[in-house]
Amino acid sequence: MSLTKVHPLDLEFLQKKDAIAAYLVKHATGAALVETGPGSTVAALVERLAGHGLSPKDITHVFITHIHLDHAGAAGWMAGQGAQVHVHPVGAPHLLNPEKLLSSAARLYGDRMDFLWGKFLPVPPENLVAVEDGQVIRAGGLAFTAIHTPGHAEHHVSWLLEDTCFTGDIGGVRIPGPRYIRMPFVPPELHIGKWRQSLQRLQSARFRHIAPTHYSVYPDATEHLALAGRILDETEAWVSEVMPSDPPVEKLREMFVAMLYEQALRLGLDEETITRYEIANPTWMGADGLQRYWRKVVMAA
Repeated sequence: MSLTKVHPLDLEFLQKKDAIAAYLVKHATGAALVETGPGSTVAALVERLAGHGLSPKDITHVFITHIHLDHAGAAGWMAGQGAQVHVHPVGAPHLLNPEKLLSSAARLYGDRMDFLWGKFLPVPPENLVAVEDGQVIRAGGLAFTAIHTPGHAEHHVSWLLEDTCFTGDIGGVRIPGPRYIRMPFVPPELHIGKWRQSLQRLQSARFRHIAPTHYSVYPDATEHLALAGRILDETEAWVSEVMPSDPPVEKLREMFVAMLYEQALRLGLDEETITRYEIANPTWMGADGLQRYWRKVVMAA
């Protein structure tokens, strides 16, 4: 059992519960956060911290799993409050200058960018720490170990604290309820082979508690990672079956939604819970990511 208390902070993205978490860990000289959520949920983050008797200026360290807007959008804002932000070396330049990242995201989200994600402020160089694989960061007596876990994104880091691992998106999306995991197969860096290796590496770490950003802490990490691996295998088999005919992306989206719906029902979800998963992990992005993976990785091999 983990010795240090981990507090999930529900940021209520789009006024919905169980969609995006930041994780609060108090320590001897303040507190640390794993993830910040997007800029659009800063007010909720401040409110949740206040509920624990803290202000943003009490946060000494921020640990980012990867730089996607739902995970790191408020990192620059937190740096402005004094926190040191820790991120993969490949992600670090995009936090220093997010212009390219935001331009890419704008192509996906269009005029909904500000509504969904709010402001993405740059992190000042003096507040940014690029972490190597296996590097240990000490925060007020706690030790966070960086584990590079590519597959969802090349710059993905899982953070291990004692017996809890914060898995960002590499361990999948899991909402409280029946044990079901949805894998976020988003473009542009999806790589199923690397993802499988990352899951195997996490399994070998043998921690008990798993804390995906979407959403909560679960005491069944071994079973969780095994299910994530099975879903990865199922998806790879599905891709190998449907992609040789090269369906247009609109058709592929329809097929992917149908496959996920059947999978969710088979694993015990009801309609309301399926809808909640759609908020945490929009299905259409998965189809786009898988199409790009097939064309750029599988067909290029």
